[in-house]
Amino acid sequence: MRDVLLLTATITPPPGVPALRRTDPAARLQDYARALAFYLARPAGTFERIVFAENSGSSLAPLRQLAGADRRVEFLSFDGLDHPPAHGRGYGEFKLVDHAMHHAESLQGHVCVWKCTGRYVVRNIDWLVRQRPAADLYCHMRNYPYRLCELFLLSFNRHGFESAIEGVYKHLRNDMVPGVHSNEEMLFRTLVDALPLDVSVVRRFRRTPVIDGIRAWDNSPYSGGWTPKVMLRQAASVVVPWVWI
Repeated sequence: MRDVLLLTATITPPPGVPALRRTDPAARLQDYARALAFYLARPAGTFERIVFAENSGSSLAPLRQLAGADRRVEFLSFDGLDHPPAHGRGYGEFKLVDHAMHHAESLQGHVCVWKCTGRYVVRNIDWLVRQRPAADLYCHMRNYPYRLCELFLLSFNRHGFESAIEGVYKHLRNDMVPGVHSNEEMLFRTLVDALPLDVSVVRRFRRTPVIDGIRAWDNSPYSGGWTPKVMLRQAASVVVPWVWI
């Protein structure tokens, strides 16, 4: 099965998106360029193709220039924000995932998709890809302090997409519970927990992702390294694997 990275992007978010402070298109474009450069430099065999999908209709010229003649990269841009901004980022991102899965040539056929929020660098992505278990959906759930499924990184095959992700954006409206920035992650967790048994789901990554980037909801940086919090989560996954933090 071919591993394909799907980077989701909104370069120019509309006004009024809840829980979003990183709104400057220039800053966001810089985030996307930095992440794309990182993934382009991954060792051969990590990803066969990379799809950069953008939903605000913004110019991708700087990113195309960055990719140069690298034929592994497929760019996709469309005007996909024709919904009330109050629906939130999760709604828009997973609507974009649907569009990419139906229109990107690289995502057709027998592929294992790694959906990653395009501004984030996952420092240990190579290890995560190599050690992926056989499952229709591979995700990372937490029970503390909230029951949720982290949405910045998911992996799925075609059956996983059709069963758990296709059309799910309609149920991920952030304005269902005003003021809760992670509402879409809690809603997605509820939906995945209710999937039928013919959809195989692995609910915890075998290693804690190490994230480098700027959080969109408060403009604070991820550390990009093995911080005490990351080390605690990794240790807990080994010592007390039933405690999902």
